[in-house]
Amino acid sequence: MAKQNKKGIKSKMILERANTKPDVEFHYTPEELVKYCLSLLNFEKEDVVLDVGAGKNMVWYNNIKIAKKDFCEIELGKDFFEYKEDVDWCIGNPPFKFLWKMMEKSFEISNKGVAFLMAIDGINRFTPKRLEYIKSKGFYINKIAIVNCKKWFGRYFFVIFTKKPNNFFEWSLLNYGDTKLNSEGKFFLSQP
Repeated sequence: MAKQNKKGIKSKMILERANTKPDVEFHYTPEELVKYCLSLLNFEKEDVVLDVGAGKNMVWYNNIKIAKKDFCEIELGKDFFEYKEDVDWCIGNPPFKFLWKMMEKSFEISNKGVAFLMAIDGINRFTPKRLEYIKSKGFYINKIAIVNCKKWFGRYFFVIFTKKPNNFFEWSLLNYGDTKLNSEGKFFLSQP
């Protein structure tokens, strides 16, 4: 990720927060939901876990039950995009607008896993090209836990990526509107 791009995201996040009305309520993850999500992860004693966007309430960070943990929160002066350390796990409920960029960074610095809570719009961002990128970083979707949170808008997904290869998720890079079958029954791109 280019340095200029990181600075642009940080500036955009700060500007958006500065332009937010003070009476706007931030939608922090309910603690019971955080505890459930964390119960699905098998941290080892020596793992280093990073909460990528802790929020001022630090609910994910405060519920991580291992000694080696850290957090990022731009409002507390710890910008995730400037985080330089490698970790074993990146976890949390990152801001939707920056979900993919935060996932990219997480796959760069994580040694074992990435686990994020997201809405269906986050799942829709898993294009075949992005799934290939994730695979190129050595990560695979290991589990998706579907949860309800009526406080927000209903259904959410806790998506867990690990380095354990599997066939849980499959995709194709072909655009089937631009392909045809040849006489051997194999796809090829049609020419305009």
